[in-house]
Amino acid sequence: MEGILANLNTRVLKEPRGFMKILQFVFGISAFATTTSFSTKFSFLMNCPNNNTIPVSGIVDYPFAVDSMNQNIQVCDGTTQKLYIIGDFSSDAEFYVAVGVLSFLYIIGAVVLYCYFSHMYENNPLVPMVDCASHVLFAILWLAGSSAWANSLTNLGMATSVNNIIEDNSVFCKPKICIGEKEPNYSKLVISVILGFLNVFLWASNLWFLYKETHYFKAKTQNQADGTNPMGAA
Repeated sequence: MEGILANLNTRVLKEPRGFMKILQFVFGISAFATTTSFSTKFSFLMNCPNNNTIPVSGIVDYPFAVDSMNQNIQVCDGTTQKLYIIGDFSSDAEFYVAVGVLSFLYIIGAVVLYCYFSHMYENNPLVPMVDCASHVLFAILWLAGSSAWANSLTNLGMATSVNNIIEDNSVFCKPKICIGEKEPNYSKLVISVILGFLNVFLWASNLWFLYKETHYFKAKTQNQADGTNPMGAA
């Protein structure tokens, strides 16, 4: 245990590239956790001609394949019908969550590298280059995932709007029979999209600090120093 602690270098967590990892860790978890833990409810009332009122409700949750809910409801004539909802938004939601999970795992590996194998980062020029390139990749993935998820969230809100559900089920929801009661609330998912774009900013902005650790930047800085140093010029 003492040997492990002896090799621990927490100084790097106070540096920009290490501190940014902490921010990426917190906001990365928040982004995909708010998506996977989400659940909301919609409901409407079916006012039948025999003065009987039938409440109809449904739950929308991750991964948002709403067209496969296959919910059976009782209608006014006493038969059972399937509640039909258009749209499958699971692919974009799962891609967004996958980006978050992969970035979470990468951050853990990077922090271990920074804290326990700092000599490799400082002495092997390939390691900072790989770290910098990985951040480019994750910034692109976060941008793609957040954009796709933002678009799907808009379409999800339209597909699960109570008025649209009533219209799509007009076979048994005749005009003035079905009346909307509660719309689904997607404010939490809007926050998840905002967090996704915030992660784009965090991963992209960290590129400058990582570039400064590469041998390209250090060599350029050294050449500039040698060129402006009279002793070096002599």
